[in-house]
Amino acid sequence: MKVVSIEPTPSPHSMKINVTIKLSDGEAYNFKQGEDLSDAPDYIQRLFEIKGIINIYRVVDFITVARHPRTPWEEILPAIRETLGTEEPSHMIDTQTEDPQSADPSFGEVRVFIQMFRGIPMQVKLEDGDTEERFGLPELFTNAILEASPASPNIIWERKWIENHVRYGVVNDIGQEVVEELSASYDKERLDQLVKHAFQEEDSGDIQEIEAKNKITLETLDHSDWKVRYAALDRLNPTVKDLLVLDKALDDERSSIRRLATAYLGMVEEPEVLPFLYKALQDKAANVRRTAGDCLSDLGFKEAQPKMIATLTDENRIVRWRAAMFLYEIGDETAIPALQEASEDPEFEVRMQIKMALDRIQDGEAAKGSIWHQMIKASSSKKE
Repeated sequence: MKVVSIEPTPSPHSMKINVTIKLSDGEAYNFKQGEDLSDAPDYIQRLFEIKGIINIYRVVDFITVARHPRTPWEEILPAIRETLGTEEPSHMIDTQTEDPQSADPSFGEVRVFIQMFRGIPMQVKLEDGDTEERFGLPELFTNAILEASPASPNIIWERKWIENHVRYGVVNDIGQEVVEELSASYDKERLDQLVKHAFQEEDSGDIQEIEAKNKITLETLDHSDWKVRYAALDRLNPTVKDLLVLDKALDDERSSIRRLATAYLGMVEEPEVLPFLYKALQDKAANVRRTAGDCLSDLGFKEAQPKMIATLTDENRIVRWRAAMFLYEIGDETAIPALQEASEDPEFEVRMQIKMALDRIQDGEAAKGSIWHQMIKASSSKKE
């Protein structure tokens, strides 16, 4: 088995390694560092000997490798090539070497999960590809769960984890931020209402219908208490009719509100959102700018290309990486000069992503679109 090529994934902490040997239909492997590998294929065991690899998923003709955030790819990828061998063209291999960069856990994405019981938050869980951290909620939430628990014959079976918007930054800081946001959004009145609803029959009214009673207005976003502003925005089911509200939220002094407004813009799948997402790309907070890049990629509007090209010079590497990823997914020949100019980026992950975008475009390979759009296309094909 040899490496054919290496492709990015939506996370800087994972890489897709295309290989020469294809597994049979339905065959797959998924292993984590520290697990019993006695039944794993020999090449999987050898890959886990590489420092920094924490997860390996093998299916069809590729291997997805996840790394520890503190181990740079410039150490891992050459070791993968040495372990498996490679058939990659020489121009595809970044031979530039550098001293390992200082650990920066804020580069990759952090997945946020909220444990819920009948609409009531119970706790927060964060995953950064390596570690899992949990954060408790204030006493107000604990009391609400205690009041609502008799409504269920088995609360342990009924509770479930709901994935929230991806965040970027240090896990502990994000955890505290999410707890603060939940405390802002769920005041005692809202929790009391959810406790009451918990004792009603499940089909007697959707929780979202109850939550939607308070319609956010421009005046709401003038409230002096950020918690009131956040709570109102958090209960919004965004449509194109809410663009003025979301535009105003993009000017809020709190980055949590600006980030949420940006994420909502990505849920409105209409070209009318583009000017507002371009505005978010200029936000002073890097996580807001990165969220805007994610949204533009998921929406897949090619007319956003010039704005993402300009973002290749952003001061923050997670934003530059996202711009390069967008151009890998969607970019065309007009992006080549900017990519060439940015190809000596000081950060390995950004430089590699730029090189992948250049190679795809210069080799004449058609853009595949974002992972999200590829999944939608694949799903549609199956239905046909």
